[in-house]
Amino acid sequence: MKNNIVENPKVILIGSVNSSRKTLEKLIEHQLNVVAVLGLHPDAATNVSGYFDLKELSESNHIPFQYFTKVNDQEIIDFVQSKSPDLVFVVGLSQMIREELLAIPQYGLIGYHPTRLPEGRGRGAIAWIILGKVQGAASFFKMDEGMDSGSIWSQVNYDVGENDDATTVVQQILGAIDKALDAVLPDLKKGIFITTPQDESKATYLGKRNPEDGLIDWKQSAASIHQLIRATTTPLPGAYSYIGTKKIVILQASISEITNHLGVVGRVVIADSHLGIHVQTGDGLLKIEKVAGIEIDTLKVGNTLGLSFEKEYFNLLSRIETIENQVKDGRK
Repeated sequence: MKNNIVENPKVILIGSVNSSRKTLEKLIEHQLNVVAVLGLHPDAATNVSGYFDLKELSESNHIPFQYFTKVNDQEIIDFVQSKSPDLVFVVGLSQMIREELLAIPQYGLIGYHPTRLPEGRGRGAIAWIILGKVQGAASFFKMDEGMDSGSIWSQVNYDVGENDDATTVVQQILGAIDKALDAVLPDLKKGIFITTPQDESKATYLGKRNPEDGLIDWKQSAASIHQLIRATTTPLPGAYSYIGTKKIVILQASISEITNHLGVVGRVVIADSHLGIHVQTGDGLLKIEKVAGIEIDTLKVGNTLGLSFEKEYFNLLSRIETIENQVKDGRK
């Protein structure tokens, strides 16, 4: 559908991550009339993967800037109203936009999602894309009150290979955003804004992923564990395991080509300065290449990754018994 819109519309960008940065850069490149930028405050960004502070980029381009913590707060609504925007871009923001803010721009809000909508609506998209559950795309759409359900404005696919991880997929996303916005921003500046309704019969939804979903089950195959590591590495929280009670995040790994070693599942079977660190999985060995939480060269043959609840239970009983004996001795 073609929307009647003014030439060189006044636009605002609201965002918090690298996709927000890329969108702002494209708006500036195409000389859109950006009247303000709202960026998530660094104090509220502790759990935001891929956070980017938009303040410097905005102010260096002489664009008024405002931090927010909760985008639907009254002071933010008042700020947006004061700029009388024609369109508001909401890119890289996990907070839901409420009706009062939705109603401010004359021609609506433009949202963004990294899947080929209507497939893959919802959160945690990057991990789900790498896990092979949905097609990746830079999808810009006119927002409505639903979840990623508005009419599509621009959409460019990107493909994920078997060696891509969250870091490289983010770069592919930024490249797809480049192409998607290059295709429509020149027209938008002329007042041309054409969208296509999504096919609701094809809509699918992605469930939220939490950091604890990155816990590695060493009984799975090396291929499955490798996929999980790729899907959750930087800028996401990462796949993790334990040595005793110490947490270790595995940031990079590969499926081992060594086939003549066999060990207990979860146990380091090779630790060599040339061959590297190899851990037995439920099917094949996994080569550990980059970790956080410990120094990788502290991993030795015989180390077991993963929590042993039985072992920790008896260790706890032993500590309790020791404390009780100390208390008894103190009373004597």
